[in-house]
Amino acid sequence: MNDLVVAEVLEPSLKPYEGLSVREIVERDNKHTIDAMLDIAVADNLRTLFQTPVPEMNVEAAEEVLTSPFTVPGVSDGGAHTKFLTLGAYPTYLLARLVRDHEVMDLEQAHWRLSTLPANLVGFKDRGWLREGAAADIVIYDLEELKILPKERLDDQPAGAWRRVQRAEGYRWIMVNGGVTFADGVCTGATPGQLLRSGRGTPT
Repeated sequence: MNDLVVAEVLEPSLKPYEGLSVREIVERDNKHTIDAMLDIAVADNLRTLFQTPVPEMNVEAAEEVLTSPFTVPGVSDGGAHTKFLTLGAYPTYLLARLVRDHEVMDLEQAHWRLSTLPANLVGFKDRGWLREGAAADIVIYDLEELKILPKERLDDQPAGAWRRVQRAEGYRWIMVNGGVTFADGVCTGATPGQLLRSGRGTPT
């Protein structure tokens, strides 16, 4: 419990606590662990977000797992946790941290694992390829400029609900079916995508 980190508070007077571990707060305020956590949470009207710190990555273990023929990066519930996690950042993390910074695999293999492999596994035979006749779903980026930005809170969900997003830098264009949906990180408003159902290569 002492290793938990105060990730976010909404009460302005409590902002100095953001980024501190419970252990640091206990030592600074001379309080018991439970008191330290509850005092902040109550003062913040129970809106405080505590997070488990992310452990240091074992690069050798990551390489062994990611290069396994049984591993498919991104086949997960990455879009399910809209409030507490931003797992949709995994493609940028894979390319920037694991490929560029730690060289756990080359770019060709990373692109194949992020596109063609998962598409084929769920039956989309005309997705994940750059070739004539395939859908023009293309991402153009500057590898050296790829960077994951800090998390943001957006209050734009139905019924006043909120969600968390995490944007990235370094992407020049994102294209779906040949239409540009993002240019230099800015949404164009274009919606050229169509619904795909598992096992079918054509939109419905």
